[in-house]
Amino acid sequence: MTTASQQTQNPQMNFLRLQMTLRLLSFFIVFVCAASPVQAGLTPMENSEMEDVCGSAGVTIAIKNVQLFQYIDSFRYYANNNGILALQNIKLLNAETGGPALFNYDFGTTVTGSGLIHMDVGEPLVASVDDWNPSTATTQIYRGMTSTFAPKWDQKVAYSIGNIIFFDPNYTPNPPNPAVPIDLGSMFIGNIDIPRFTTYTSPRIGGIGYDWETTFQMTIDKIGYSYNNSCQAIQLCPTYIGKSFADATDDPRYPSSWMPNRATPVDFGDFQIGDLFGDFTNPNPLKRASNPAGIDVGETYCDLPVGWPAGYSRGMVALQLPMQGSIRFESATFAGTNFGPGAIDGINVHRLNLQLIP
Repeated sequence: MTTASQQTQNPQMNFLRLQMTLRLLSFFIVFVCAASPVQAGLTPMENSEMEDVCGSAGVTIAIKNVQLFQYIDSFRYYANNNGILALQNIKLLNAETGGPALFNYDFGTTVTGSGLIHMDVGEPLVASVDDWNPSTATTQIYRGMTSTFAPKWDQKVAYSIGNIIFFDPNYTPNPPNPAVPIDLGSMFIGNIDIPRFTTYTSPRIGGIGYDWETTFQMTIDKIGYSYNNSCQAIQLCPTYIGKSFADATDDPRYPSSWMPNRATPVDFGDFQIGDLFGDFTNPNPLKRASNPAGIDVGETYCDLPVGWPAGYSRGMVALQLPMQGSIRFESATFAGTNFGPGAIDGINVHRLNLQLIP
């Protein structure tokens, strides 16, 4: 068991400051985008014109026709014992052309209306948090939260990692030689398609850190890992992540029957991580309570190796990741041999708590 010690700063206040900064930035972007040469001047409005103007909560920004190419020479993590995990030659690109990644780069020819992101702050009525007692699970609470919603999103994005380097200074090869960094191979992920996404965030109730919920649908053309000197590879092509693929005509053994592969593709829903809302109208107590994802950063006192000083604390990132949905891939190829499709349907993770300690 580990316990988090009291933090010196309030993560909720830091989170609220971050939200305020993002919203001010959003307003600045909208103002700059609106100030085109054609609209160089501001015209006063008459009272009658003002009466015809109405507004709604939140702010909307548009991200259109964006190209982005990014190269990172090395991203390194140094452990306390001088061990190293390094990712080298990292690229953000478009897998089809090898050029820049594209975001909503359609000029109105493919995904019409893509690129709008709606952001808002509210206090909706939700089910009580993590309450599985049938006699009290109908409790309803108001919860402050932010929302970010992109109903139509179009992108062609891939990531490649040229070298994955691992170095353990305490490792002694056989025959004995000084420890040296080891190249574990390379990875490639892309293109990644996300047609829509939604994210809600909220300060944690009665605690520190913050809670969140996100839903998305994703298709990844290829996930590949190449290893050893002969560059043998493991590849999953393509991979679908969503809510459910099962219906009357679906057969997990045959990818041609899957919803996204039919002559007329069928939407297979959204994968969900966390649940900020719950369902207080559901008679089943196991489906009423909200069960949000969460993140927190602090210090912990835990079991330490022999020789470490008593009372020594370690920094820790605590993650809470309940999730539900389905994952399928059409083919799994290992060293040139195709092992066929794979299906992981009906994922429902009620509890997944991770504690990441350097």
